[in-house]
Amino acid sequence: MILSASEPFPQTTGRHAWGHDPEVAHYALGGVPVSVTDMTGLVDAMRRRLRRGPGTPGTFVVFRDAHGIVRAQDDPDVMAAHHAALLVCADGRPLAWIGRLRGHARIAQVPGIESVETVCRAGLAEGWRHFFLGGGPGVAEALAHEMARRAPGLAIAGHETLPYRPLTEPESEALHQRIRGAGTQVLWIGLSTPKQELFMHRHAPFLPSTIAMGVGAAFDVNLNTIPRAPAAMTRLGLEWLYRLIREPRRLGRRYATVVPRFLAIVARDRGSSGKP
Repeated sequence: MILSASEPFPQTTGRHAWGHDPEVAHYALGGVPVSVTDMTGLVDAMRRRLRRGPGTPGTFVVFRDAHGIVRAQDDPDVMAAHHAALLVCADGRPLAWIGRLRGHARIAQVPGIESVETVCRAGLAEGWRHFFLGGGPGVAEALAHEMARRAPGLAIAGHETLPYRPLTEPESEALHQRIRGAGTQVLWIGLSTPKQELFMHRHAPFLPSTIAMGVGAAFDVNLNTIPRAPAAMTRLGLEWLYRLIREPRRLGRRYATVVPRFLAIVARDRGSSGKP
């Protein structure tokens, strides 16, 4: 099911968004269903899904931060993608903090950056086949080789770089055929937000028995071409500040808008629910 901006997206009903793993609870932040899970829970959810076997509808995982929460407020297609996802993990530590303040003790930060190696290692025994898609020229191939080095025996289904434009219908169909033909089970997507969420929502229905993982800059960070924030800043939820210091001209205007809007969303939700 793919929704356009002119169509209303299905709302969260009861405990679950309509595309959410039924065994994983979530809480709503600005209408976005944030999964109550941790890295182990992510792997467990993927294992449950992949064990359903051939013909299982394709799905995807979103790694969410404050920027993505704000973008979802402005674009119904982006919001719909979050509701269609198997999981919406708290990539940003503040989303995990908010979940804990709401009484969800099992939620933890699930960084997309760390998920790549963790999932690659976790699926070795079952032979999960991984396809790396996106990033700059040669980045997907380099990441495939790097993950194979870190996780010996990793099954690489393929790697490709996408053009810097929307795919045509024939190109999309050909890409679907290549991914399916390679027996892909885990499809790593290295695009920006919200491009990767919209891409996964658009293409997942054509990729049965596949879980797409939208990890964005994790491609470059895992190759050390973009440094990650020091561990101390990560623990304090200040990765955004590290990125801002490194790229003030690109990110300054974004954060000047995103931070107050995100805080307003949290305050609004707290006012309506009585919880942070």
